[in-house]
Order: sequence, then structure tokens, then C-alpha cells
Amino acid sequence: MDIIENIVAGWFNSKGYFLIKNLKIGVNEMDILAVKLGDDQKVNDAIHIEVQCSSNPIGYIGGTPSAKKRDAIGVEEGVVAYIDKKFNNPKITEVINSLIGNNYRKMFICGNLKEEETIKYFEKNGIKVMRVWQIFKELKANEGEYKTGEWNRYHQLLHLSDQI
Repeated sequence: MDIIENIVAGWFNSKGYFLIKNLKIGVNEMDILAVKLGDDQKVNDAIHIEVQCSSNPIGYIGGTPSAKKRDAIGVEEGVVAYIDKKFNNPKITEVINSLIGNNYRKMFICGNLKEEETIKYFEKNGIKVMRVWQIFKELKANEGEYKTGEWNRYHQLLHLSDQI
């Protein structure tokens, strides 16, 4: 798991979710499954989360790895291919369903994108998009409110960047 996935996981954990991270299913991998239990100890909320973060993206999401300019149809086809591979893969959905049932949300957390139009195609396919800097801003603004040492270290790291 890379540092951005760890920060995302820590953020969800600080919100009361327990996590399954980097679950390998054959040759596929699910980044994060975040589950929150209600007072009755039953699943209250569950989210399948995929994280892809770049500050300077050179390629598009999904489809061929080419950095060549895509038209809107090509961008949408790439997003749909990514969704099919990461979110709708039958092996992945089978494992999620066996763990928590089929009542869960899907979320894509990203940094900068080669084509901003990508976001509307995720949302059109029922996947909420969140930018990683939204998490960074919350983390940076909430000094001392996090329960884990790891989360506090991320908070300190973000404040060290102010010295640059």
C-alpha cells in the first residue's frame, strides 16, 4: 500500500470505519473496503474504495496507456474499462458480497487527472469521486483530533510542508 492509500485508509479509520486493505483476489486487488458498524453491530455503511493519485498525470484512467489526446468518447470508454476492472469485476464483487452483502457504495479517490471530464463519467456510473486534497485539508485543519499515532504523524508531515 502506498502512502496516499495509507492516508486515505487512516482518514476512514478516524471516521469509525474498520478496513480491509489491499485484498488480493487472484490477479486483481481491491485497494480498500471500509465498513462501519451501527450500534447493533450490523453493517451500517460500507464503501469499496479505489485510490489513484498523481500530481502530474501523463496518461488517462483506464483503456490503453497511451498519453495521446482522447476525445470525450475515448475518455468515457477508458473510465468504463477502469470501473469494470476495479469495481465490477465478478471475482471482486463476489468476495465483497460474501463479506458484507451487496449493499455498499463505490468511491474513487484521486489527485490530478489528465482529463477533468473523467469525474463525470465515474459519477454517471454511480461512483462517488473525491479528491485526495480534500482529505489533506481536513487532516491539516484538525490538529490533535485523531486517535492513532499514524494519523498524527501524517498531520505533522503535512505541517512540515509549510516550512518549504
